[in-house]
Amino acid sequence: MNLDLDGLRQAKTPLEFLRDAKPIIDSALSTAIARLPTWAAAEQIPSIIRYATFAGDGGKRIRPALTLLTARCCGTPLEDVIDCAAAIELIHTYTLIIDDIQDGDEIRRGEPTTHIKFGLNLSLLAANVLLIEATSLLQEKLRIPAFLLREILHKLHAGQEADIESANWPLSKRTQDSLEFVFSGKTGALFGLSCVSGLGAQDHGEETLMDLINIGSEMGILFQAADDLLEAIGDSNQTGKPVGKDRAQKLTFMSFFANPNDARDEIQRRKGVLAMKIRARLPGEGADFLIEFLEALVDRSK
Repeated sequence: MNLDLDGLRQAKTPLEFLRDAKPIIDSALSTAIARLPTWAAAEQIPSIIRYATFAGDGGKRIRPALTLLTARCCGTPLEDVIDCAAAIELIHTYTLIIDDIQDGDEIRRGEPTTHIKFGLNLSLLAANVLLIEATSLLQEKLRIPAFLLREILHKLHAGQEADIESANWPLSKRTQDSLEFVFSGKTGALFGLSCVSGLGAQDHGEETLMDLINIGSEMGILFQAADDLLEAIGDSNQTGKPVGKDRAQKLTFMSFFANPNDARDEIQRRKGVLAMKIRARLPGEGADFLIEFLEALVDRSK
């Protein structure tokens, strides 16, 4: 796989980095999907996975871009974490297939959702294969204890379960601590894994591993909070989601704010706290670039 990584090394802004990272990630994803085993009697799953991964515009590839960006910030050779970045996006695609089934969504990125196009049974099988392949790639390429990877993936699923069940929770359980658990699982877990995957096979010690997981998790929590704010007050033509869809049902960030300006202020406060953590853990220029990436995620309009 011959990839031109100079654009990523030289990108001056997070938006430039995202722009240049997307075709590199897409190429790595195509390679990963092409490696999937096929059998004469079971040929559809790779095609379903390709559809789910590339339907519409394929998305922004934020999570795998975070892997590559963390690698740049920590001095890891970018070519060493390309497969890790692809694995992160395969896990994200897995979660989207499951999300769409659980939420009954029929459209994603302007195209029929995977289960609408291919049926429920084959879509579930494809999702399972995505998780198997991604986990295998990470175990091969990433220097992270197996128990820690297992814990992150369990947390991802626990957060998703809590998110589903929150629509039926009594008022006594609809607390900010409960919301923190939901966000740290369904969104923060994969952001944390994205961040730590930027270390690749390099040994930076347990403290650095945990620091990056925690930084990524907090980025994911803020990303989800900003997403909830946009869903509550944003322009559906920009966000691509119905405004106010989740607020009356599941527990969301906006469940605790009557005034959107108060919600925005809290997001900005937490962003400032996280920026200080990043500066304390990463070298100067690397910290600056990761903080700019954080700001682009949190202050977006879609």
